[in-house]
Amino acid sequence: MADIEIKARAFWSDSEGDSIAVGFAATEDPEDGYVLFEGRKGAAPKAIYVEVSDDIFGADDAIESVAHAEAGFTLTLTAKAAPKFGMVREVVVTIDPADEDGMAALAVLKTLIA
Repeated sequence: MADIEIKARAFWSDSEGDSIAVGFAATEDPEDGYVLFEGRKGAAPKAIYVEVSDDIFGADDAIESVAHAEAGFTLTLTAKAAPKFGMVREVVVTIDPADEDGMAALAVLKTLIA
């Protein structure tokens, strides 16, 4: 079972050159839970910044893996990074497959982390 589960209903992405940022949130209110990724296209996961639900829970070199699913993904953080994230190791984000904005954000994430 995941440490955090987010049913994402709010999304955003931004790119400039090879820099990409993409976020998934439960609502427009950041206190309801979110996951944010920032990095360069083609970068190794350790070079990507990830933040979970608060800017104090963010770091580079924290991603162990991102397992993509048809309608979401599972983010696994490294054991070394867990203390920085309040001992969270796994975050599951689900997206309604009919949500076009959500599917577009998921496609952006896949370009950042294959």
